[in-house]
Amino acid sequence: MNRSRLFFVLDSLEENEVADQVATLLGRLPRSRFDPRVVSLGPRGALGSRLRDMTITVHRLELSGAAGAVLAVPRLRRLLKGLRAELLHTFQPWSGTVAQLAAPPDARVFRWVQDFPPAAQTLEQRLQAWLERRAAFRAGRRVVVGDPDARALVMEHFRVDDVPVVPQCVDLGLVRERVLRVRSREARIHLGMAEGQRAIVCFSDFRGARRMSQVLEGFALARTELPGLRLFIHGRGPEEGGPRWQAEDLHLEDSVIFLGAPTQQETALRVAEIVVDAGSWPGWCRGAVEAMALGLPVLRWVDDPEAPTSGRYASVTTGPAERFARDVLALMNDDELRTQVAQRCAAAAQQYDVATVADRWTELYAS
Repeated sequence: MNRSRLFFVLDSLEENEVADQVATLLGRLPRSRFDPRVVSLGPRGALGSRLRDMTITVHRLELSGAAGAVLAVPRLRRLLKGLRAELLHTFQPWSGTVAQLAAPPDARVFRWVQDFPPAAQTLEQRLQAWLERRAAFRAGRRVVVGDPDARALVMEHFRVDDVPVVPQCVDLGLVRERVLRVRSREARIHLGMAEGQRAIVCFSDFRGARRMSQVLEGFALARTELPGLRLFIHGRGPEEGGPRWQAEDLHLEDSVIFLGAPTQQETALRVAEIVVDAGSWPGWCRGAVEAMALGLPVLRWVDDPEAPTSGRYASVTTGPAERFARDVLALMNDDELRTQVAQRCAAAAQQYDVATVADRWTELYAS
């Protein structure tokens, strides 16, 4: 039986949520059916060594900047043609656009969409926007979303009618094992937590100043009732400076800690009592999914102040600062409520388990 030649096309080999998802998925796809490989358009990174340990072949183009944007499509086209690629799978806006344009005529492209290309500003971004417009005219490509809330927007953007939903994949068992391996006492010492202090962990991409502003204002309100609260913020983004200054203005320097990119979040999750997903992405971020897998209550940020406090996300959702403070205090002060929300979150996390997601992708590849 011939194996299908499957290529995952990535922006780079840097460690991030996409890298974790790719490595997790590649570890579960049946090698008897697929010959999986990875193509990196940009620079090398830590993901490369992980893939080598999995005996996954990696092809590096090492393109960057405006010149890389010009060369990416023809170079990738030559590579894919020479390797006789049959299936392409992309996860990011830039690599998705390039792969869609470079794919051989008889290859099938599965473009998993969680975010759109940035607004054209720099020369490189303007080139990307131009390539994206050209890619929109290519037919016969499958667009897949990670969250049902994104389907309508994706249909309009890509002008497609059939958009399957496949969530991101997480090895839930491995997550629990990895986090529980961290000793709670050592985690508290590492994070500088004193006796009696309680932790909230927040994930953000720092896009949309209003969202993080309300998180910090709400945390300041909650802290007046529970002075021992501490907020650990994981994430990087273009508007990170504003929240850092706001934390100083609210005199929260001793209780709000910015931990940077969430590549190693086991320590914070080990001490967290509540996790907040405050990103601009349409679905749950990977850190929030891992928290749900651990049985932690997760607050999902929504901008609509009239949205219900619980619903199909199986988790409390949040709105303005006062409401965020109210939801945090309710969970912190009510053990029964915290347990109920955590149970709903744990049930919701099952759809993200890599075994389920890998089966779904295998079905789509064959469809």
